[in-house]
Amino acid sequence: MRKKKLTVLIFVSLAFLLTACGRQGSGKETAVEEPLKIETEAGNTRKEETQTPSDGTEKPAPGTDMQEQEGKVRETDAGDDEVKGRFEIFEVTQEGLLACGMDNAYPGLCRIGHGNILENQDGETIGLSALVPGMIVELTWNGGVEESYPAQFTYSALKLTGESGNPEFLLYLQLLQDLAKTDPGLNEGITESYFDFTSVASLSEGEKEGLAYLGGTYFGGFGSQSTQEELAAQGILDREKGIENGILVTIEELSNQNGKVTCNAEKYRSGTGAYYFHDVTAEYKNGKWKYEIGAEMIS
Repeated sequence: MRKKKLTVLIFVSLAFLLTACGRQGSGKETAVEEPLKIETEAGNTRKEETQTPSDGTEKPAPGTDMQEQEGKVRETDAGDDEVKGRFEIFEVTQEGLLACGMDNAYPGLCRIGHGNILENQDGETIGLSALVPGMIVELTWNGGVEESYPAQFTYSALKLTGESGNPEFLLYLQLLQDLAKTDPGLNEGITESYFDFTSVASLSEGEKEGLAYLGGTYFGGFGSQSTQEELAAQGILDREKGIENGILVTIEELSNQNGKVTCNAEKYRSGTGAYYFHDVTAEYKNGKWKYEIGAEMIS
């Protein structure tokens, strides 16, 4: 009897152990992840281990670039693209150009160093002697601009466009040079040159800015635009004493038709220190201006 009970007990124990082993082998209660397979450039298959932290998110494999995953641009790629823009030339020297940007590439007055590539409209190489004030050119550069006044950069390539700015710019540029040379004693001791071009309808705002800047180099002192009323409001101009350390130059455009201009020009230090070009008549022929002064007056 004892032997039968012992035999039954052994049989039940064996059956229980076989059932437990069967459950573990079915794979329903535990799961084993297969390693991630990645194709290499050579076409070989290598295994890359993944790590799964306790929060359930998967970490990238060692050596993965997080910046590339987030779509960030590398610093070395910034500024690689070149920029193109149209500029009107106001002055040409061996060192560079004074020009004004005409579009969103860089609007404003700029001192621009020369680059190595200068071409005409057909892509043929030209020299610096082919550049003259009034031309509109297309410049290519790396996009960097030094934030000074005027702004500064160096072009890598220059190409002529065949376009030109307003020809009246050249007339008034010559008029300022001649007015500065006349009675030069009025220019002595000044540190600021002010220019009133409010009645000059033929010039763009950029051309007026360039004219004032260059005018400052002719009269002495920094050149900027202002009116008599503005200078008086700022306390720079005294109605009785005039401008102590500056000069106000005014151009009044009276008419402009069919290449013929009539204007007045004046430089003013005080009521007893001024010089006038009155009733100036100018004519534009064959790309050049010729003008005559109706009367010159001094006070």
